[in-house]
Amino acid sequence: MNIIVALIVFMIVILFHEGGHFFAAKKVGIRVNEFSVGMGPALWQTQKGETTYSLRALPLGGYCAMEGEEEDSDVEGSYSMALPWQRFLTVLAGPVMNLVIAYLCFALFLGLSGKPVPVVDSFSKNSPAAEVGMLPGDRITAINGQTVDTADEMTAAIQEAGKDDEIIAVTYLRDNETTTVRLRPQEQEGRLYVGIVMQRKADPLGAITGGVSMLVDTFVSLFVIIGRLITGGLSADAISGPVGVISLIGQAASQGFTSVIYLTGYISVNLAFFNLLPIPALDGFTLLLIIIEKLRGKPLKQQVEERIKIVGFSLLMGLILFVSFKDVIRLF
Repeated sequence: MNIIVALIVFMIVILFHEGGHFFAAKKVGIRVNEFSVGMGPALWQTQKGETTYSLRALPLGGYCAMEGEEEDSDVEGSYSMALPWQRFLTVLAGPVMNLVIAYLCFALFLGLSGKPVPVVDSFSKNSPAAEVGMLPGDRITAINGQTVDTADEMTAAIQEAGKDDEIIAVTYLRDNETTTVRLRPQEQEGRLYVGIVMQRKADPLGAITGGVSMLVDTFVSLFVIIGRLITGGLSADAISGPVGVISLIGQAASQGFTSVIYLTGYISVNLAFFNLLPIPALDGFTLLLIIIEKLRGKPLKQQVEERIKIVGFSLLMGLILFVSFKDVIRLF
């Protein structure tokens, strides 16, 4: 079941990516020879205009095959004959479409899970709040005397209060009676927690705007991760390949539909981010070549470009195999 869910997630993020290339190519007049759902032997095909639409046996994403994409072609509407801006938009549309699906996933996740409110739903293991007698249904109204009305305000107040004093005062409302207790927060990864799982309420408008914030925060966080990997602040063990991602999706599937939706959005952001990096064999490198072509007034020689892409693709495959090997070792 985990593998099936993982394949569905991979299909979604890859097909949206290839669909971005497809629709942009059609829009700017670049000829698409085939748009395929899946890989391997064809199970079904139909021709519409210049394009063959295929359903293939292996549910491992898909592809958008454009005329003149791999080698020069003088056929009308070929990729190699298109203007730089037409090729740029076509290539860029893939990662952009991944950001679109990521936003939709994040907004749907927030819409389904609701907005956290400062009311106790349950407690985490060894919860300091449970140890001092708090109960589900208690509404937190203040931290160290500072009034809190939202979950974000409560979280921020706990972090602020913990800077000066290890013991904090939590004021809550139960049956119209106000009670204040003192407790020692737990620290995890540099942040303070009181061991409360908050209730959530529906917030459709918040989901629409919150999806944007979640998308931006996730995208920016990937720059931080890359920076820490370069400086050695983060171990290479933190990187996961396809095997590790399947394991993560399996864990998310066991937690419910909303967790799978969130992880789909997160994976889609990752796919967009890494495709935009100027690494040979990725979209970002192609975009860089188009920019260089525009500045030089002519493209790089085809042989030079092909050699760079072959070397880059080989290194990329080597990295994927290395990371996948480490993922397998972690599993067993």
